[in-house]
Amino acid sequence: MTDCTRRTWMGAALGGIAARAAERALTHQATGHKVGEVSPASALIWTRRTLHPARNSDGEVRKTKPAQHLEPGKSVASLEGACPGGEGAIRVEWEGAGRRSASEWVAAGPETDFTHQFPLTGLEPDTLYRYSIQTRGREVEGAVRGSFRTAPEENASAEMFGVLLSCQKYCEMDLAPGFKIYDAIRRLRPHFLLSCGDNVYYDSDDPIANTVDIARYHWHRMYSVPSIRECLRVVPGYWQKDDHDLLSDDCWPGLAPAKMQPLTFEQGLKLFREQTPFPEQPYRIVRWGKHVDIWLLEGRDFRSPNTQADGPQKSIWGERQKQWLKETLQTSRAEWRLIISPNPIVGPDRLNKRDNHANAAFHTEGAEFREWLAKNCPNNTFVFCGDRHWQYHSVDPASGVQEFGCGAATDSHASGTPGEQKQYHRFHRVRGGFVTVRASRQRLIVQHRNVDGRVVYECRRQRTEA
Repeated sequence: MTDCTRRTWMGAALGGIAARAAERALTHQATGHKVGEVSPASALIWTRRTLHPARNSDGEVRKTKPAQHLEPGKSVASLEGACPGGEGAIRVEWEGAGRRSASEWVAAGPETDFTHQFPLTGLEPDTLYRYSIQTRGREVEGAVRGSFRTAPEENASAEMFGVLLSCQKYCEMDLAPGFKIYDAIRRLRPHFLLSCGDNVYYDSDDPIANTVDIARYHWHRMYSVPSIRECLRVVPGYWQKDDHDLLSDDCWPGLAPAKMQPLTFEQGLKLFREQTPFPEQPYRIVRWGKHVDIWLLEGRDFRSPNTQADGPQKSIWGERQKQWLKETLQTSRAEWRLIISPNPIVGPDRLNKRDNHANAAFHTEGAEFREWLAKNCPNNTFVFCGDRHWQYHSVDPASGVQEFGCGAATDSHASGTPGEQKQYHRFHRVRGGFVTVRASRQRLIVQHRNVDGRVVYECRRQRTEA
């Protein structure tokens, strides 16, 4: 071997070593992570190891309208935004309140889409925690770092600042790629964000998710966009599901739309738990100090078929959830009681819809609950919802129950309103955005914001002395 050849060979070898070292320094977490279900003493961190450090930015872009099925034989790995999983292991380290802790290395494999969820327990209330998520293939790789603050003690006189969003559709993004609202939320630094459902659109975002692999691709593509990843690195969340991120439009247990087959409703339930930090009980209460109780409702798992004739036996919530909701609302001592429903309870909605309590299809349960709420929880109880693609503040003419709809995630995805109805609407806007809620002992402030975070409507309520 000549000196020239030897130098060339050594240069190539050293270059290869440097490239492999650089690859190891990168984190293999292209789908980001999610910190969820934050309480005074615990949190749940969702993680995933990916084969490559970054999403596939050079693949085929799928934004056909209406959405089409993936061609036979085509792999989702060839598509833009794909993030194939990689065999390996994951661990989490965290520190706060002067203490440091670490998990063991946990294997990440194909049976769980290379995901793992780490429950952090024994945390201190109202405390800033910093964490590091590290992956390992053949060797240890780079880490992702972030932070979150635990909820205050349940008897603490603490302020709450939360954000509600819904209806984020990939083909309607307003950044390249991503969503302006996530940048706006990150700048606001709320205590938490609450996704009210329709996190992805299996049935109307291309390609149609009629298999588990394609359904997983929808989550990978969505949560690997930079604006969402950066926001979730510093803002924890609570996730609710709705029809589009479960199976298909207006779905219920047992529904099997032809275009979604062979994907099933039951597989959709399993996938949602796999792809989000989701608790065992889908409906639950979040207590933020002693002034705020938040009810997170489940609107798909227990519902009657939308096509069933309306009557006392027809339900969206199911008898057990409805009984729990009423009992816990009556026993709550919080100054402000916030009910978060993936679907409207007040509305109004379009006359051709039959999926929620604002529709004739579920009128009996909707009217009964609104009347019950007015009699048992006056003045300090408010409903918030996702699902509808316009922002609004409504007051039910019959019961006085108030509802705030957070709207779609982008302006281009806003549509479908029944029109402004004076007997209901205090505010009505057919544009994208989100809702912020700030609550303390003395006041509740609800603000509708546009996609850039600018306030477009505000509602204030003062504490009523007993």
